[in-house]
Amino acid sequence: MFFIFVGLAVLFLGIINRSEEVDKGAFKKDPITYILVTVMQLILVIGITGFAIVLEHFAEGTNHQLARVIIKNSYRETVAVVSEERRINDLFTASGFEDFAIFNYQNNYGTFEAQAKKVDPYLRKKILRKSINYDGKRMVLRLDGKRFNIRYSTRFPSMFMIVD
Repeated sequence: MFFIFVGLAVLFLGIINRSEEVDKGAFKKDPITYILVTVMQLILVIGITGFAIVLEHFAEGTNHQLARVIIKNSYRETVAVVSEERRINDLFTASGFEDFAIFNYQNNYGTFEAQAKKVDPYLRKKILRKSINYDGKRMVLRLDGKRFNIRYSTRFPSMFMIVD
């Protein structure tokens, strides 16, 4: 998302420069002009940030739909084993991190794939049903070593989805 924001900022660099060239004047001399120009600059920055967020969500949704269409046309089913769950720091999320589960499976070419899938709330519910263990005192979510039935594309084996 950072790169989307930087790209949009570069794209709108002319508008940003033009807004900086507007003579705001001093607040005491002309407060209305000063306030209007400052508000317009804030709206521009907030607009670019909002557009970057919307674009990021659109891209994630499009990638998911593309994978579904490609897998739907030509697929195989197999069992994937989760080797680990990794937490990656991310400055642009509310929690400050994102969780990824790494799935290992053999593809139709005979090689092994190690693909990560973001553990979003929907996937976490699906995983929770299959992977809660009791460690003596409390229930613990452990993904390591869990097996899931997956469906992957025969043309692009790195694209997969978990099958219920």
